[in-house]
Amino acid sequence: MRRVTNASLTQANSFGLESTAEELIDVSSVEELLESLTHSPSATILGEGSNVVLHRYVPGPVIRIRIRGISTKRLGESAYHIRVGAGERWNELVRSSLGQGIRGLENLSLIPGSVGAAPYQNIGAYGRELGSMVESVEVVDRAERAVKTLTAAECEFRYRDSVFKSGSPERYVITYVNIRTGDQAIERSYPDIDAELRKLGCDCPNPIHVANAVTRVRRRKLPDPRVFGNVGSFFKNPLLSVNDYEVLRGKCEIQGFEEGELMKVSAARLIEASGWKGCSRGAVAVWRRQPLVLINTGGATAIDVFGLADRIVDDVHQRYGVILEREPVEMGRP
Repeated sequence: MRRVTNASLTQANSFGLESTAEELIDVSSVEELLESLTHSPSATILGEGSNVVLHRYVPGPVIRIRIRGISTKRLGESAYHIRVGAGERWNELVRSSLGQGIRGLENLSLIPGSVGAAPYQNIGAYGRELGSMVESVEVVDRAERAVKTLTAAECEFRYRDSVFKSGSPERYVITYVNIRTGDQAIERSYPDIDAELRKLGCDCPNPIHVANAVTRVRRRKLPDPRVFGNVGSFFKNPLLSVNDYEVLRGKCEIQGFEEGELMKVSAARLIEASGWKGCSRGAVAVWRRQPLVLINTGGATAIDVFGLADRIVDDVHQRYGVILEREPVEMGRP
């Protein structure tokens, strides 16, 4: 366990926002986590900092999860069980599984952040969501001060959501994630991925081909956080009723995709149609290649970020009657 007082978090968040924690505690085991929570039950939990917007000061202890380890067990001809520590980097897990010839995670290539953050927001990309592959999630339950294992059903996975994010926020601290994968079909239905596979000459792609295509598309569309700080997609794609979708189509040329009984539409399309693509306000800008992404052009604060985000939300709502929701989590105080 490592403790640092008045610790800088500027390098610990992908937005590159200047921030200081009153105390930073790195834990590398469930036992260390339990000990830390015993002394600081309401501590803020941080992973890789790739989906947070940090204010200048984060009071109280910040516990950074550094629990490592990946173990794989074969379940049959093609299926595998993978148990992975919450402190592992998500993309390292994807690369590790592909290196062992295990399919299923390839569409989630190059998503930043830790494994522990992945179930929190039910990460997904290009036709695949993590929630569809999770068997269970091991947690520390702060309310009961106990180690538990939640089934996939108990995790309440939804589009970019879960019990960890909105059902019982702050209650559970994720320590390990158990995934079943390897028996999924290749997913290439998204036009960008299909087009990239064709460019690569892959008529019958394998998982590595798909991972390469996803990586190329993401690198082309998304800014490198080492150059322009960002948290990837800042807004969720809205889910609309069929009636609301038809009303929207009367105002904006936009395509919808079925998501259960709802229709999912592109937040990027709504932002671009509202004229925000490439616009900036102070040290924050809308990325010119992907309007879902806000970037730190240098010296931005959380107030700057939310200032621009709120203007976009208000404008899209006024024009199209659709309310955009943020993806990242706000932490600390100005």
